[in-house]
Amino acid sequence: MVGTSRELGPRRGEQRWIIIATVKKSPADNNFVSDQQALALDEGVATLLQRFKLEPSIVAGSPYANLHANDVGLLVVIRGPEKWNVRRIAQSLGAPISTISSALDRLEKRGLVTRGRQPGDRRVVRIQLTPSGHRLVAKIRGQQVEVCRDMLARLGERDREELIRLVAQVAQG
Repeated sequence: MVGTSRELGPRRGEQRWIIIATVKKSPADNNFVSDQQALALDEGVATLLQRFKLEPSIVAGSPYANLHANDVGLLVVIRGPEKWNVRRIAQSLGAPISTISSALDRLEKRGLVTRGRQPGDRRVVRIQLTPSGHRLVAKIRGQQVEVCRDMLARLGERDREELIRLVAQVAQG
């Protein structure tokens, strides 16, 4: 069971939702995470997002400008040579097909993606980046890498390696 509470954030009118599990593991369990730890991590991540301008909605003049928050992840996912369709993108991002379709509509109108029927099976619609889309994704990825470089530069070599290891461990579940 999960409970939620709403707090006002550091900026006027900004709301942050905090989700706290009401069924917790025992403190004797090695995987016990206290509310204090979870809230500290939440605050740390929120601060990182603000300090390094990682939230697309607050980055005017950046590659993220005028993009919906969902669009950035979608563009980055489809940048590779793989063959993408709406269902595969939705599965990759863990998002509903309707959300992906709406994002593709926005990106297609901006000339960043194209949709085309697959020869031999017209039921399948392939999604790919346009040259403009590739340029934008390269710019976004370049900025992301530089932000990561800036974050890591604040740590010593051992701490860098430990942070990278821990983030990878969390990311892989």
